[in-house]
Amino acid sequence: MEGGILNIFQRLWLTFVLCCLVIDLSLADKDYDQYLNECQSLEDDQARQALNLAEKKLSQLSKQQSPLIVSGFLGCAAWAAVNLNETELALNYASDLELMINDINDSEAKINLLRRVGGVFHQLGQRVAAVDNYQKAMELAESLNIQKAQIPILVNLGVLHSQIREEDQAIKIYRQALALMSEHNDFTYQAPVLFNLALTLNGQHRYNESLTVFHEIEKMLTPQWPDSRKAQVYGGLASVYISLKNHVKAQEYNQKALAILSEKEDKSILYYLSLTNRADILIANNQPQQALAIADEVWQYYQAQENREQLLGVNNPLYALSNVYESVNKPIKALAIRKLATEIDEDFQDTFNKEAMAQMQARLSDSQQRKQLAELKTQQIKDQIELNAIQHNRQLILLLVAFGSMLVFIYFYWQRQTNKRLHAISIRDSLTQLGNRRAIDEWLSARNMPNPPNQRLMWLIDLDLFKDVNDQYGHEAGDEVLKALAKTLTGFVNSERMVARWGGEEFMIISDDLTESEMEKFCDNLMKSIATTNIYYENQQISVTASIGVCEIKAQGDKAWHQALSAADKALYQAKDKGRNCMVCGDIKASY
Repeated sequence: MEGGILNIFQRLWLTFVLCCLVIDLSLADKDYDQYLNECQSLEDDQARQALNLAEKKLSQLSKQQSPLIVSGFLGCAAWAAVNLNETELALNYASDLELMINDINDSEAKINLLRRVGGVFHQLGQRVAAVDNYQKAMELAESLNIQKAQIPILVNLGVLHSQIREEDQAIKIYRQALALMSEHNDFTYQAPVLFNLALTLNGQHRYNESLTVFHEIEKMLTPQWPDSRKAQVYGGLASVYISLKNHVKAQEYNQKALAILSEKEDKSILYYLSLTNRADILIANNQPQQALAIADEVWQYYQAQENREQLLGVNNPLYALSNVYESVNKPIKALAIRKLATEIDEDFQDTFNKEAMAQMQARLSDSQQRKQLAELKTQQIKDQIELNAIQHNRQLILLLVAFGSMLVFIYFYWQRQTNKRLHAISIRDSLTQLGNRRAIDEWLSARNMPNPPNQRLMWLIDLDLFKDVNDQYGHEAGDEVLKALAKTLTGFVNSERMVARWGGEEFMIISDDLTESEMEKFCDNLMKSIATTNIYYENQQISVTASIGVCEIKAQGDKAWHQALSAADKALYQAKDKGRNCMVCGDIKASY
């Protein structure tokens, strides 16, 4: 009897102790929730304090006991470290969080944590890891049909695609996010999404669509909006109106943007973008000197090495600045700036590809090493045979990674070579194998104007009575004539000249190495070579002559080109009227 009472008492005491433990754990979790909320409220503005709090609580917590709470503090610590520019520390916490997420059973919490760790990787420039976690979060949200949770993930993906200049995909994602916002009446992220959408549309030259979105944002402006964000909206509207040639509206919004930005001591790139817009407006108002002074100020800012990273946005601002210099008749400077813009874009793409490859390799390597460490800890290396097998597998995976990397390298190399071949085809005439009009444009854009007394001359060459050749011998004979003449004209090419087929039976030579006094001798040799070209078709010899119109191209740019072409064309027709097989010069002394 006494033993039975003792057993009952022991059971009651054990039950009491267990209840106390459960209550303590419940209260502990509640306390940690409060600390976690505090940590997350501090991580942006008081990052050091947030990091210290997170590290203190992580030292007290068991990962197995509270994986959700531990994950929350890992996320807070990672984000705080990002804000403190402690990259390696942030990366370590993000990697730990990524592993912890696998132990989370709460699906909605898992979605938020995947997005959060993706955001940390995103801020650290680890785009491969960022996309991986964003996609996992999206797939989980879609599988559970939690549409509202998809909105912030789409926002992150849209920004990421904009940063890597996949504008079409970014636009599609932004519109998908906006549609979900309307469907669920949740407009938390509406303003930033609309702004990014408007900028991306503008970068795609879809100006009317961009204007509609910018005006939609303008309606949302309130006094509570930060001045910098208001200036971005006004600057965007000014830029779009300039593209649409509405300089009155452009000036209105440009003044609003500059009124805000001029007050700030530290001038941002947005200020210099607005100055570029101001220069465009001055040009439209026939004030080129004031525009040039502003352009020089902007160019001085962009040239500074510490500002170069700011030129890697969705819309490279150097192109707009180049257009300003071209409009104020500074073609050489405009071309130099445009070349720099192209170099920066190419550097960005090359750097991005290299970074992506490095991140993929590092991520695969890191994943494999973590997997092996976990296996070693759980299995305690049962025997040497298993260890040898693990090492063999590791080597095999590393070989596969190396092989995969090689395949990716081969693919990009093949793609680059293919692009080169396609470009070569696009600038070449298929019949004569000479360059075409696009080849002329590229040749001119890659060269500076010649130094006096040399002139840049356009030689427009038209075969005489070519229709009679086609009528008498057939079009195949005509093709043979064109090919033979192309070989003859190629003999006049050097490093300072190029020849192209302009169209039909017309050819064009651009020369940078001839003076006015050398033109007649050059033309005599040219016409003599054409007239003496041996052309045979079906045992018949065909001879042709050519009429030539020549004119000087006085400057770079479309305007000078078209004026020179018109003059050369008129001179060609005069040569035809004079009896053919001769040259007529356009107005060499005229200023085009």
